[in-house]
Amino acid sequence: MQTNKGKGERKMQEKKYSIKTDFSMLAILIIPISVAVNFVGGQLASILKLPMYLDTIGTIFAGMLCGPWVGAVAGGLTNVVTGIANPVNFAFIPVNILAGLVTGFLARKKMFNVWWKWIISMILMAVVAVVSSAPIVVLVYGGVTGSGTSLITAAAMAAGANIWAAFFGTEGIFQLLDRVISFIICRLVIQVIPPRTLVKFGCGMNYIKEKDKK
Repeated sequence: MQTNKGKGERKMQEKKYSIKTDFSMLAILIIPISVAVNFVGGQLASILKLPMYLDTIGTIFAGMLCGPWVGAVAGGLTNVVTGIANPVNFAFIPVNILAGLVTGFLARKKMFNVWWKWIISMILMAVVAVVSSAPIVVLVYGGVTGSGTSLITAAAMAAGANIWAAFFGTEGIFQLLDRVISFIICRLVIQVIPPRTLVKFGCGMNYIKEKDKK
């Protein structure tokens, strides 16, 4: 009886997700931090001409911790802010919004708790990023935007590869690498956040071990 009662209480305590509950005061404070992290990561990748973007670390963090809607806002605002300095980024606003949405919905489904689930999640996140950015990069910018990955794409095109094949071949590999690096950074940060603080975020309970819930 106690076991059934405990299960019933746990079900009652399960998080009911909504846009309103996602945007708690702490979640709202996370947004500018996420935008700043994205800006720094993107600038670092741009300056060093790295074959990845590193401009969605904050978006992924917001999505993992606060849910899809907060992640989407963080992603969209990032490209609005960075687009002021580099107008190319305005065209990729939908891509970063999708990154936040997909990450947040995966977090709600507890897809970042077990190693095999997060591998699936990384692949899915990379596929969404590549597919959503493909029309923009290829049709609007001719396959080259000035990023590190674009330089590799341009080299493949110069070697005779089709523009679509060159794009997907390059982006498929480096977007996956980008997502894995971003996820590892975000997961390490979340691990050091105490349980009493995690419970205040939309998806925070998903990262609290069972022993800490008792």
